[in-house]
Amino acid sequence: MTVRIIEGRRTQNFDKSTKVLVDIFRSTSSMPVLMARGAARILPTDSIREARRLKRLNTSYVLVGERFGLRIPGFDYNNSPVELMKADVSGKTIVFTSTNGTRVLGKIAGTGRILIGSFINAGAIAEALSSEDNVDIILSGRPDGPADEDQIFGEYLRGMLEGSNPDFKIYADRVRQSKGAARLRLMLGGPDIEACLQLDSADFALEYTDGWIVRL
Repeated sequence: MTVRIIEGRRTQNFDKSTKVLVDIFRSTSSMPVLMARGAARILPTDSIREARRLKRLNTSYVLVGERFGLRIPGFDYNNSPVELMKADVSGKTIVFTSTNGTRVLGKIAGTGRILIGSFINAGAIAEALSSEDNVDIILSGRPDGPADEDQIFGEYLRGMLEGSNPDFKIYADRVRQSKGAARLRLMLGGPDIEACLQLDSADFALEYTDGWIVRL
């Protein structure tokens, strides 16, 4: 298997390929938490206005999201795995928007099969991709540049896919010491760091298909 790690924000043209979207702090960690809590499906959007419009049309929808790390006024939940681990979303449709993950997802939509990956469902992602010949790991990054926590996970997943049996403890410690973790602590999101490092706490993969994120 050939595995590439690609900066999603910096890249403008994407090959047709199987991809894994990565936004460790916190979108692609929050999404499997939501599905583990029983959410039926996730409708991602990069627009707060669109999210609110969808909620007006479908009052049973649950709004989850953030902008620049902060909870969006009027939304039901922040993009926070710790908060979402207690969320009452069983059977619900989630409208999800974030600063980085949903933006990059919009860029890669239509360029091939897209899975949603994090430490939380890394094993299931690796299994779902086991028969692929080529995989692109797409890092969401941040508006001001790359996100080192995304790069660290990308390297971990690449090792899994290539069969090198990477040591999770080493990668987890790197994440804890990353600039992204320091940044999250400053935004009072420190508890989410450990929540995003709950390796394989979700035993399923997620796929983006026909505009929805669904459980495989």
